[in-house]
Amino acid sequence: MLKIAIVDDDSVYIEALKAHIEIYQSERKLNIEINVFSSGLQLITDYEPNYDILFLDIEMPHMDGMELARSIRKSDPYVVIVFVTNMAQYAVKGYEVNAFDYMVKPIDYTHFAVKFGAAIEAVNKRENFGILIPWEDGTRQMNVQEIFFIEVRDHWLYIYSPEGEFQMLGSLKEMEEQLVDHHFIRCNKSCLINLQYVTKMRSDVVVMQSGHKLSISRARRKEVQNVFIDYYSEMRW
Repeated sequence: MLKIAIVDDDSVYIEALKAHIEIYQSERKLNIEINVFSSGLQLITDYEPNYDILFLDIEMPHMDGMELARSIRKSDPYVVIVFVTNMAQYAVKGYEVNAFDYMVKPIDYTHFAVKFGAAIEAVNKRENFGILIPWEDGTRQMNVQEIFFIEVRDHWLYIYSPEGEFQMLGSLKEMEEQLVDHHFIRCNKSCLINLQYVTKMRSDVVVMQSGHKLSISRARRKEVQNVFIDYYSEMRW
């Protein structure tokens, strides 16, 4: 089951979005649970990271959609966030909160169906691909969506995630080959970053959502910047 939340202070747009989701659900025989909130404060109170997709109106009183997304990301780095707005320029900073996409009101069904389908695909990818890491007395599968970045030191891989740092023997080159289709790229010879967690990029430094600041080597600078731009212009927006 897909679990979705709609946050908007305008009941007309809430009902329109609900209707689009219900049509999509009926056409594709999906099982979707929809929860509705009339304000960001209503959602964030007792928020638990069990939603798959959030539709957040940007322009709301008390707590706007961007502020709400920042608060959500403190406890939920994985949920797919789609901003809903009257003006596209309000959504351009979506990369700061790892937003997946945005929609401009009023939303016609054809446009909605394309973007909703892409969001569902992102959820499915998040759930279906992982790597095996050492865990207590055995191993566990870590979903790639849980990884901020991977660093190699003395033939050991250090995997950084919201759960902490994990260590395993391995090759960064082999890991890179596994993750190339999941928006990972080397920023230098010893570090592989997950683009979805990049919050800022300067000419020689990339800042991750985890707070880590990682150097971009001169040789990789142009490639990293181009891939970063493509990721947010083509994959997200």
